[in-house]
Amino acid sequence: MTDVAILHDRFPGIGGGEEFAIEAARVLDAPIYTTYVAEGTTLPDDVVVIPFRQAKYTSLPWRPFLEWKNEGMNPLETLNVALDLTDAHPDLAGYDVVLESAPLSKNYVPTTGQRIVHYPHSPPRWLYDLYRDRLSSFRKPFVEAGVKAYAKGWRALDKEANDYVDRFVANSDLVRDRIRRFYDRDADVVYPPVTGDWRNEGDDGYFVTWSRLAPEKRIDLIAKAFAGLDERLVIAGDGQQREYLEQFAATYDNIELRGYVDDIESLVARATAVVYAPKQEDFGLVGAETMMAGKPLLGVDEGFTRYQVQSGRTGLLFDPTVTSIRDAVRRFDPDDFDPVVIREEARKYEYDRFAEDLRSVVAKTASVEPRSRPGEDRDRSRRVDAEGRRTDETGPTSIEGVTDE
Repeated sequence: MTDVAILHDRFPGIGGGEEFAIEAARVLDAPIYTTYVAEGTTLPDDVVVIPFRQAKYTSLPWRPFLEWKNEGMNPLETLNVALDLTDAHPDLAGYDVVLESAPLSKNYVPTTGQRIVHYPHSPPRWLYDLYRDRLSSFRKPFVEAGVKAYAKGWRALDKEANDYVDRFVANSDLVRDRIRRFYDRDADVVYPPVTGDWRNEGDDGYFVTWSRLAPEKRIDLIAKAFAGLDERLVIAGDGQQREYLEQFAATYDNIELRGYVDDIESLVARATAVVYAPKQEDFGLVGAETMMAGKPLLGVDEGFTRYQVQSGRTGLLFDPTVTSIRDAVRRFDPDDFDPVVIREEARKYEYDRFAEDLRSVVAKTASVEPRSRPGEDRDRSRRVDAEGRRTDETGPTSIEGVTDE
């Protein structure tokens, strides 16, 4: 029997990466090791999560410097997480396969006999395909030079860590192409699972868009497009652009901002269609959830969204401009789309398919010799039970679920 552990970089909240780690732990019946769990983050009771540097990131005096994340762009926090992941928790050495979730987890240095499956969600985009976009924000001479040097150093470290990986797994065909381009390695594709009660209950005559209200999601672009239309738009979500969008929506009778909606499935179930325009989305859970509900997707012709939209079958594509979005909405006729056909196209996102594919990847990786790398033989006898206790052939030995070594 193969012993598997999940290694996720950190839990700053529950986003798509954290949801993947949780579902992978359920499918593989594996514990999750992570550097820390941010205060206020609620974890499910049926999954074992072991934060091994909790006090470092949540206690004084370092907490104010490390917990400022700026949506993952805190260099000090990122560097500390990467360094802490190199040796991670000592009990990780007792597992046959480590499934690494998120890019920084690749910095874990395995033992000679371990197999490593790496599910990065994407190579770090600020180092590669979004590098020039991010650099454009730092055009002062000395600042720009410093950012270039910082990125160059990180790029070298990122590629060096590829030597530890036995098998890459991508969350979409788009990310597989990025892995091939930037790492010169192939990857299996395992789509993240779509969970929730997604359904189609008719059409109440409104379009809906939802996501984190951040610039890269382009919710403001969609709102501006609907400002020139007679169609209703309902926006759901929260984030840094909420105040701006509230002020904008207040001036138009056909645009409504509801903020965070707990039962988003019910809102989508009565919608005419979903409009989605993120910038170069890696996977696009919103698009997958839309299709699972059997609703047409009006999506931007970028990133993985363009893979999800089959024009005239699952939705319509548009360019990321106000004019193009308006044109797509005006051309859209709900009678042209069959919910049954859309739902059939979404079967690849079903939970059972995800579980089958993930188990298959782990089994294939466990059955081959690991890549050659330095290290010591692992102690196969070490395990961690549901209470976070180390066990071996002589019986359990109590350890702390949270350590600061």
